[in-house]
Amino acid sequence: METAFFLAMGWCGTKYPGWWKKFFKNPPIPEPEPWWIIATIGLGLIAGLAGGTIFSIAIRNSPFFAGQAAIASGLFAFGTANIVTGIATSFRN
Repeated sequence: METAFFLAMGWCGTKYPGWWKKFFKNPPIPEPEPWWIIATIGLGLIAGLAGGTIFSIAIRNSPFFAGQAAIASGLFAFGTANIVTGIATSFRN
């Protein structure tokens, strides 16, 4: 169940390709190639699973996260996927 939770948080943390361009100007954006969207979602899933699992293992015996390990690990999975896919999508163009 923990793995499914980390995958879901990774999916939610996935950035849409070209998300950062809206801050600079608003040109008509063509639809991205379908393989790029699928690759970005896959990267988000992998990053979320890896980030959540590693963080969960690291804090397992920590008294600071007692009773909150799943929530903290899920937020870390979301953040990891958000950062990794944000960096990856910025290299597309």
